[in-house]
Amino acid sequence: MTEQKLRVIPLGGLGEFGMNSLALQYGDDIIVIDAGMMFPEEELLGVDIVTPDFAYLKQNREHVRALILTHGHEDHIGATPFLLSEVNVPVYGTEFTLALVERRLEEHDLGSEVSLNRVKPGERMEVGPFQIEFIHVTHSIVSAVALAITTPVGVVIHTGDFKVDPTPTDHKLFDLHTLADYGKRGVLLLLSDSTNVDREGYTESELAVRPRFEDIFNRAERRMVREMLPEGEFIEIFVDTPLAVAEERDVKGLYKKAREGQLKNFTGIDSPYEEPEAPEIRVNTVEMTVDEAADHIIARIMPLK
Repeated sequence: MTEQKLRVIPLGGLGEFGMNSLALQYGDDIIVIDAGMMFPEEELLGVDIVTPDFAYLKQNREHVRALILTHGHEDHIGATPFLLSEVNVPVYGTEFTLALVERRLEEHDLGSEVSLNRVKPGERMEVGPFQIEFIHVTHSIVSAVALAITTPVGVVIHTGDFKVDPTPTDHKLFDLHTLADYGKRGVLLLLSDSTNVDREGYTESELAVRPRFEDIFNRAERRMVREMLPEGEFIEIFVDTPLAVAEERDVKGLYKKAREGQLKNFTGIDSPYEEPEAPEIRVNTVEMTVDEAADHIIARIMPLK
């Protein structure tokens, strides 16, 4: 009997920024990790986005078992609709990541056709011969995970994108202990983020944006409303700073007033969630102008005159 081998098949993202996607195959079972897009270079006139070459997956669609997403940046999820329109498989990711994916799928009329499965750091699951553990990592977007994939021939660690942030905005520290434990037990292959690895020093914490927000708020010329996602910790970067916060109300109340027409010049609510339910969700109404947005806060800026 021929001994099975583990095949590592990069589909994009090596030696380039964007299009992160990789397939692992053992026997007739394939899992795909991330499906990202890349914005075109100047020479690609008329091209809006660039996606990985999914030809191998299309040719072997009956063997593809799952798409697993590490986090919600476009270079890791942006090509998801294009892959799933050809190879419809279950998708696994954290709640925040899948909320972003959900919107992309709706834009391509795939919202009701795809199975989205929410996972949490620390959880484990089996997909064919692969046993996968989700490990929390810190990054410039919340709810990012690394993957510890146990295969019949050994353990593969896929870090996703990460930076070791000692003061993350959501207060959830990098789970270095779990990674260290896998290291002690032995790892066959490490697939690691290497962005800026050739630069000395370290990357600043996400809290480094706080002085920038303070500057923006202090130069405010009119009132703005920013909707926050249902992760109570996100808002703390605002409420923990000595800013002139005009008011704070729960999102449900804002939804109700908007639907009843009680808010003048209200441009609408843009949220990946159908209806906010968590009591910790808040909306900050502050005197501010916004000339840049923190990418871990997904929102539409809505001016109120």
